[in-house]
Amino acid sequence: MKTLKFILIATALTLVACTPKVTEKVLKLTSPSPNSLNVNLDTKFPDSWLGKWKGELKISKGSGVAQTLPMSMSIEKTDKAGEYSWATIFGDKAETSKPYRLKTLDAANGLYLMDEENSIKLESYLFENKLVSWYVVQGTMILASFEKRGSQIVFEILAGKEDPISITGGKETGEDVIPEVKTMPFTVMQRAYLSRE
Repeated sequence: MKTLKFILIATALTLVACTPKVTEKVLKLTSPSPNSLNVNLDTKFPDSWLGKWKGELKISKGSGVAQTLPMSMSIEKTDKAGEYSWATIFGDKAETSKPYRLKTLDAANGLYLMDEENSIKLESYLFENKLVSWYVVQGTMILASFEKRGSQIVFEILAGKEDPISITGGKETGEDVIPEVKTMPFTVMQRAYLSRE
């Protein structure tokens, strides 16, 4: 019996000795520099966006391009701090110009205002390097964005009727209450890749 007890104790000690030791590692946490994250430092809004931009606007309906026309854009500083002139021109004629004044409301939280200076003012939101506005005009819902991608600005509009194309959900299944979901139709997409002139 003593021999069996000795063998069991020896086996247990051998197992303990063969088990790898777990050592604690102290990790030094530091904030990575922008360069280590491969972040393009030339995206500071709106200062790195200043200048004249030009490209082609493609208007798509369904799965194909229905129309292509020239588009240009000009972003300039004004004499007022935090305000910029922001003009987009569609086609070759100046009368298709849409002049705005971009006003900084809260740069730290990415809140700006596109002021048409005719009583229309659109709150616009900056997410990283993308400025977005979402609004409804005369029953049409519009999602507009400007995004700085390297040496280009990508302009995009998605538009469709404000009325839902379908309403699903809104039911109870057992103990679950499924919320009602309204799907909104998008019927037109406009997109332009603009490069500096």
